[in-house]
Order: sequence, then C-alpha cells, then structure tokens
Amino acid sequence: MEKKVMGLAKLKLPVALALVCMAFFVTFMQVKANEETDDPVGASAVWSPESDDLADIAQSCKAEPATEYDKCFVDQMGSYASSEAVGFSEFLFQQAPARAGYLSGLREAGPIDLGLVAYPNSADLSRGWTLVNGVPAIVDVDNLKLLPQSTMEKDPQFSALRIKYPQLQLSVADDDRSTDIMPEMQALGEGSQRFVINYSLKEPCPACQVVAHASFGFDFDPTGKFLGVKFIKVNPASR
Repeated sequence: MEKKVMGLAKLKLPVALALVCMAFFVTFMQVKANEETDDPVGASAVWSPESDDLADIAQSCKAEPATEYDKCFVDQMGSYASSEAVGFSEFLFQQAPARAGYLSGLREAGPIDLGLVAYPNSADLSRGWTLVNGVPAIVDVDNLKLLPQSTMEKDPQFSALRIKYPQLQLSVADDDRSTDIMPEMQALGEGSQRFVINYSLKEPCPACQVVAHASFGFDFDPTGKFLGVKFIKVNPASR
C-alpha cells in the first residue's frame, strides 16, 4: 500500500509541475498580448527630441522662406524621429492652419486616446491636442474648420458677447491644452463616447483678453468611428 501511495505521489509531481508551467506560460502570453497593440498611433509615434535636435533642425531650415519653414521642419524630422512620428507630423501639417508639430505624449482614454502635441515654431500655440486611434486614426481638435461655428453664433450667450466684442472669434490658447488636464469624457449610451473640448473666445489682437470659452463635443460611435462635432455651450471666462 505504501509503495502504491509513493508511486502516486511520484506520478502527481510531474503533472503538478506541468500545470504550474502551463499557468506561467498563459500568464506570460496574456502580459505580452496586453503590451502589444493594433492602435495606429502608439508609443512609436511619440518623439522626445534630444537637447540639440530642435536647434539642428532650425539651423537646417533657417535659409527657407517663412512660408516654407514648417514644411522644412517636418522634412528634417526624418533624420531624428521614427517614421511613425514623422507620419503623424505630416498629418498635422496638412490641417488648418498648417503648423509644424509633433506627438509629445499619449494619454489612454479608452477606445480613443488623447495625443499631446508640441508646436515648437508656432507664434500663437505651443501645444495642442489630438484624438487618436479611432476612425480616422487622428482627429486634430485644434483644426477650427471642424467646428460648427455657425451653430455657436446663434447661441444667445455668444450673441450677447458679440455686441460688446464685435470681432469675437474662436481661438486655441496654450491654457486650453495643458498637459496636466484631460478633456471631459461623456458616455452617450450603447458604447458611444464624447470628448468635450474647450476653446477660447477673444478678439484677434495679441493684447486682447479671453472673454469666454466655447465647448464642443467630439463624438465617436462604439467602434471608434468619428461621428462629427456638436456645439455645446458658451461660458464667460472666470476673472
């Protein structure tokens, strides 16, 4: 009987070891699967320039006319950044207004992620936001042409401000795109998602103060397809 028990113990030990190894392998594969992603815009598109990279690019492009400088900047990025980073910058350059920028960071926000953008040569905006990894893969929220401004202009709050500030218009300020905050996210039901993005309202002069903020919702369906932008509200700026 004792020999039979010892025999069973010897038999069970390899089985137990095999089960432990199998569990370890499954866990390892799950971790690897989580590390890998099919997102079109991932960590490889993020560029963290070395201390001299931006200066070197500026030196290479200094002879270009002002109208061609931003294009030169994106072209020169290929010598310093990954092809994914350059591709992202090329997309940004095609937006309105055309600006030379690069992806400086990513913030996970569910199916759609927030891309942080740096604009090293822009006189009016040094940082911005994009919504990435949906369909299309990149939505530039700082492209004001995407916004239904005609709907905003019918809003009573905006109309009242327009009387006092006749040239009132939308703009994007650095404070609107801080790297320390995230846009508000709202669930729209059935898996749809809205990002509430704020913009500044001011008259077009360097010394003009921001008098209000306008909020717009960028909507995505459950599959990540971009559905468009909706005007939400105008709020006076806090003093």
